[in-house]
Amino acid sequence: MRIFMISILLAFSMMAQAQQIGGMVIDKSQMKMPAKEAKKKGKNDTLAVANATYRITYQSKAVNDTLTKPYKYRDDEMRLDISADGVSKFYSYSAAVRMKLMREKIEKGDFDLRDLPKAGILSMVFYKNYPEKGKTLMLDVAGEAKCQIEEKMETPEWTILPDSTADIMGYTCQLATTHFKGRQWYAWYTEDIPLDEGPWKLRGLPGLILKAYDSSRQFIFDGQGMEQPDGEPITFIKMKREKVSQKDFRRLKESYDPNDVLKQMAGTGAKIVIMNSDGSKLDKIDRPKFNLIELQ
Repeated sequence: MRIFMISILLAFSMMAQAQQIGGMVIDKSQMKMPAKEAKKKGKNDTLAVANATYRITYQSKAVNDTLTKPYKYRDDEMRLDISADGVSKFYSYSAAVRMKLMREKIEKGDFDLRDLPKAGILSMVFYKNYPEKGKTLMLDVAGEAKCQIEEKMETPEWTILPDSTADIMGYTCQLATTHFKGRQWYAWYTEDIPLDEGPWKLRGLPGLILKAYDSSRQFIFDGQGMEQPDGEPITFIKMKREKVSQKDFRRLKESYDPNDVLKQMAGTGAKIVIMNSDGSKLDKIDRPKFNLIELQ
């Protein structure tokens, strides 16, 4: 009998629980889905929707557990790719690398995912001016549901704070603030880079946002560098997703119980043992804590 110790990330829908438990033991020989069928299900089309002319890298810090102080941040490398015609994509580079490596492993029949690099908290991929000009598209997961949220693009109402300057990435920056989507945001922008852009939905200042954070400092984006890719495509992975609103997305996050997924996996005939990071067995997985960047 072939027994594999793997991370909870075996199931794409279990990504949110990756840091909650140590692993699972799965008897792959008892699983009902043939390997060829699993490979077919893992294939998706990658579309090139624009070419990146600018790429800004942000060091991000975020927290899921807002009740524990001091905050236990998870670091990540976020990237903002911008095209000449205004299409942009904001995404976790480490999550993109992790997903690529995971797909490659699974397609080869390798279900041992323990050696994959860790990703941060922000699993979303956020597009501006896509799928059409004046629209935004957010891709994210809520439990088992792969979700997409399409909205009209909004511009925050900023107040520029006088006599506030800082040097970030070698550029002179000025501070602005706005109350947007339930949080008070602060953004350092530079007019030396006249791009109406920034991380996530933050935009609308007379220059590129190089640093942004909310007043509670639960989300921090700190610019680290900028480059001009040589025609590298801005991509969109085409797959079956559930079209939802922000309200529906929050509801799905709140109602998700990872133990339901384990029951479904057990129904495939797999033998599953859940273990803590110290090797002790767990009867169930605690519901994951989450902290959405958008509160309203």
